[in-house]
Amino acid sequence: MSAHTPADDQRLPPPGRLAGYVLLGATVAIAPVWTWVTLSVPWSVRAPVLVGGIATGAVAVAALAAAAYFAATARRERERAAYAETGTARLEREVLHLSNTALPALAGRVREGVPAGSALAEADLPGHHALRHMAEHTARTLEESERRATAARNALAEMESEAAVLTDETLPALAARIRESRSSSVDTALADVVRPTNGELRRAVGQTARALSEAERRSGAAMAGCASAAARVQAQVTSLLARLRELEDTYGDQEEIFADLLDLDHSVSQTGRLADSFALLSGGRSGRRWTKPITIESVLRGAMGRINAYRRVRVHSASTVAVAGYAAEGVIHAVAELMDNAAAFSAHDTEVHVYVEEENTGVTVIIEDSGLGMRARERRRAEQLVSEPMDLATLPGTRLGLAVVGRLAAKYGLTVSFRPSSRGGTGAVVLIPQHLITQPRAQATEPAAPPSPAPEPALSRAGARPAEARDGGGRDGLPRRRRGETLAAANGSAPPPPAASVPRERRDSGARFAAFRQAGRGRGPSETGEGDRP
Repeated sequence: MSAHTPADDQRLPPPGRLAGYVLLGATVAIAPVWTWVTLSVPWSVRAPVLVGGIATGAVAVAALAAAAYFAATARRERERAAYAETGTARLEREVLHLSNTALPALAGRVREGVPAGSALAEADLPGHHALRHMAEHTARTLEESERRATAARNALAEMESEAAVLTDETLPALAARIRESRSSSVDTALADVVRPTNGELRRAVGQTARALSEAERRSGAAMAGCASAAARVQAQVTSLLARLRELEDTYGDQEEIFADLLDLDHSVSQTGRLADSFALLSGGRSGRRWTKPITIESVLRGAMGRINAYRRVRVHSASTVAVAGYAAEGVIHAVAELMDNAAAFSAHDTEVHVYVEEENTGVTVIIEDSGLGMRARERRRAEQLVSEPMDLATLPGTRLGLAVVGRLAAKYGLTVSFRPSSRGGTGAVVLIPQHLITQPRAQATEPAAPPSPAPEPALSRAGARPAEARDGGGRDGLPRRRRGETLAAANGSAPPPPAASVPRERRDSGARFAAFRQAGRGRGPSETGEGDRP
């Protein structure tokens, strides 16, 4: 910072000039006096007096000039020191004002969007030119920084908006599009969704689409392989059940062999249900289709025959309605899964009760157990599983039962819900809609009311497929069973046993259990030819 000259310096001459003025003035003043003195003395001493006077006068004049010079210099320095002290105090005040007042106000105006020039014009800036220059530079720097910050905020807001659209709309739509049209290319799927304008996000969407397409392709291949494997297992199960039926026809009069065959039949039927579950969850279908309505009691008996703990199930039904043939297999499978759940999540010494109620909206099947029940969170999860169709790729866990029920409910329009059971456990409520309900076809051999099963200890290992009712002996003298007959027909038409070593009560118990199996089957001709047992 350059030094400022005090105001008095502008009125007084410099010390050198002042000394010259004093020297000239003293010379002018002393010369006449000394001349008069020299002329006044005698001529003889006039020369020494003149020389001495000139020397003395010169010294005096020089002393006066020097004194004037140093006096002027000292005065100027004092004035400069005073001015510097005053300027320093003023500069300190201006710096404080600039830092505490002017710059914050200036920065606030610039951040509000006011141009730097306008903000400087409005600001109370200090008088010192260096401080003013600093304030101007600061304002312009703030303006540029604010411009960049605003641009960055706008870019960030735009990216956040695009990211939100990407998360909420683009990616779900893209995943759905790829899942719906597995044969379409990635570019076709991308053309149908809203893509972000940001280059990085666009590349991310493209990479995600390719990854989703590849994952969906692999998932589809795995699902197709699983469906194919399930179909082969279904075919094997159907063949095995047919062979077991032939063996049961052959060895129907030998109770121990017959019981073992029924036990195998039951195990194979459960394997068939598991294969059907895999087929449904992998996009396939069950291996059976019925051409005639199946009575609701036969539906429930068929469902009982597909679970391991069928002995614990008690059916309470007086309904005579039937389920349409095309939906009967699905209803049987869904009810079997719910029965199996009820038996699995309740004590082994308790019973599972099944009730049937006819409503205006359809037929309600209620399955109640005496287990621990469900907490609210578990009930919500279960209701989600039965209301949102899932497959093996989207299954949230390792259990298949409720997911299978959800697929069947979506396919046939069933409504499945859960509630606390009056027995302390959980109640599963299945509403079969009215359009699936019909009346059974009239049959001359159909009994009025099939009774409940009553397996005896001798058949404790008996399986799930009901044995066919016997209609007399064949050429080998063994009893034969005819399809479509229930317990009453079996008991009424069975011929008396030959004189054999097996006690009569064991044969009667086998006949009763076989009749239960037949009543549960509700058999009718299979449209697909893949089997006639639910």
